[in-house]
Amino acid sequence: MLLSAPLVLLMVSPVSPHAIVLESTPVHDAVLERAPGQVTLRFNSKIEKRFTRITLAAGDRPPALVALPGDDDASPPDRIVIPLSPLAPGVYVLRYRVLAVDGHITEGALRFTVGPPR
Repeated sequence: MLLSAPLVLLMVSPVSPHAIVLESTPVHDAVLERAPGQVTLRFNSKIEKRFTRITLAAGDRPPALVALPGDDDASPPDRIVIPLSPLAPGVYVLRYRVLAVDGHITEGALRFTVGPPR
């Protein structure tokens, strides 16, 4: 009977099957006076950064692939820091697709506005 107790504990331990964004800078739907120089996404688990895909779309223009830092990226393993080129005023949607170290893929989007709300 004592041998089954650890088994039960393993079965009920919480498991997070996907990387979830806990924090972003800027925050979703932010209205910014000036364009950010970068976007930071902090996840609830470590990310396989080399398999990350980020695009940025503005208005009705097609999304453009955003370059990410290489393997020498010094940010923590649960964060992705996305450098941005200078942005004109407008509404932007940053879409991400990340692979968590547990093998699950997560996709999401972060929208922000540069300049006064329209």
